[in-house]
Amino acid sequence: MARLADLMKSRAWRLDNLYRIQDKDGKDIRFELNPIQRQIDVSLWHRNVFLKSRQHGITTWACIRALDAALFRPDTACGIVAHTKEDAEAFFRNKIIFAYDRLPAWLRELRPIKRIDNRGELVLGNGSRIVVGVSLRSGTYQRLHVSEMGKMDESDPRRAAEVVAGALNTVPTDGVATIESTARVAHGHFHAIVSRAQRMARMVDAGQAVLSPLDYKFFFLPWMDDVTAVMDQEVELSPELLDYFGRIETESGRKISLPQRWWYAKKSEEQGEQMFLEFPSTPEEAFWVSSEGAYFARLIAKAEQDGRICNLPHIPGIPVNTFWDLGRSDSTAIWFHQQIGPWHHFIDFFEASGESAAFYAHQLQELASERGYVYGTHYVPHDANVADWSMGENQTRAQVLEGLGLKPLSVVPRIANVTDGIEMVRQVLARCRFDRVRCGERVPGSGRGGLPSLRAYRKAYNEKAQVYSQVPYHDWSSNAADAFRQFAQGYEPARRRVEKRDTGREAARTPRWMTA
Repeated sequence: MARLADLMKSRAWRLDNLYRIQDKDGKDIRFELNPIQRQIDVSLWHRNVFLKSRQHGITTWACIRALDAALFRPDTACGIVAHTKEDAEAFFRNKIIFAYDRLPAWLRELRPIKRIDNRGELVLGNGSRIVVGVSLRSGTYQRLHVSEMGKMDESDPRRAAEVVAGALNTVPTDGVATIESTARVAHGHFHAIVSRAQRMARMVDAGQAVLSPLDYKFFFLPWMDDVTAVMDQEVELSPELLDYFGRIETESGRKISLPQRWWYAKKSEEQGEQMFLEFPSTPEEAFWVSSEGAYFARLIAKAEQDGRICNLPHIPGIPVNTFWDLGRSDSTAIWFHQQIGPWHHFIDFFEASGESAAFYAHQLQELASERGYVYGTHYVPHDANVADWSMGENQTRAQVLEGLGLKPLSVVPRIANVTDGIEMVRQVLARCRFDRVRCGERVPGSGRGGLPSLRAYRKAYNEKAQVYSQVPYHDWSSNAADAFRQFAQGYEPARRRVEKRDTGREAARTPRWMTA
């Protein structure tokens, strides 16, 4: 008993010997930290974010860690936020209560249950408690774990915002919060936290910053860290896969074994483009493919793969066209474009909110002076014929802009169905290149900007029916996406290419006897 009492002082020993869980087949087995769980358990900071591939057991570790803290630290409150109500019930019943019920009898006698609420709360005799739910706002939690926050951003952005404003604020500065998820969408709260944590990690590595208790420590858990992601049967590897593995080895500084390569080859056949999302090799790759509701995310991911999101300099002597979405209380977004042969180069992006027409005219003049832009045509949407920018002279927005020197100006006609314009964007994106900095995050780590908007622009989600509707969801990403749509609808070379492609497709669908 003296030896046992000494061992029980070690959290590492308790985690490897004291608790029982159900494995993937439902068998009752002893919980033992896997290599990834062990690594993060000894490396935790006050705030932690895990961008991960599947099957690392992070939620299981978090549930057992919460139970351990409640058992061995009196008056400790632990919270776990699940993605869905069903997940919350399963975490509570199948992980926490399952493990408690299988503790040694003497330990259950020392730490009896004072109260249990099957909806998700366990209170022990030592004053500690564990609460599992979909949103924890009240009280204080010394430990908090948020599971699959990326999925919340995808299916229920309001609840993701509630977790940030509510649950995360229940953790004191010296407490411990952990957030984990696969990447789902390249926007939202999880993406923003990951981006800030990555930027801070780079600064810490460079000796330019020190983590504060409120800074998130970044953990990336790629598929290569999963010891089960191997296969002994040999698979022929394509030249493209061999190049891919070589690039990943160079970027990550780690070797990918043949069994791992064979597993990846077969798994990627099954998963297709979802492979990047479910089993990423790099943090950047994790956000390449977004949700099914996103209009352009996969096409932007393809541009990334093709090297079309790059350092894209302004080429003097070629006109710079601008494409606008106009707003006053809402944002005004502007894309800057040059036509280089068959390619459309988007070299810059600007967005602001609540400003006057004079502000945007001055901004374009400043950019022309700083960067040598010589403007071609300024394309504005059909609502430029509205007069709400006028200063008492009943001028339309277009006339106001022209009066400020933005000439020539072209008003893009309205189309009957916005989804037709979205499809026009999809068809022309393959001929587009983007400057990765000026069209990327404007304020690095903010998650906002031209390219982030195109990645984030998506269909509205009907939470009651659990399906995506056919209309766009209006949020911060809409203005930049609508401005880009003016390019697809209004710029003649782009529109001609789309119309020619549509005509060819229609002809291919039409039986010969109908065209005779």
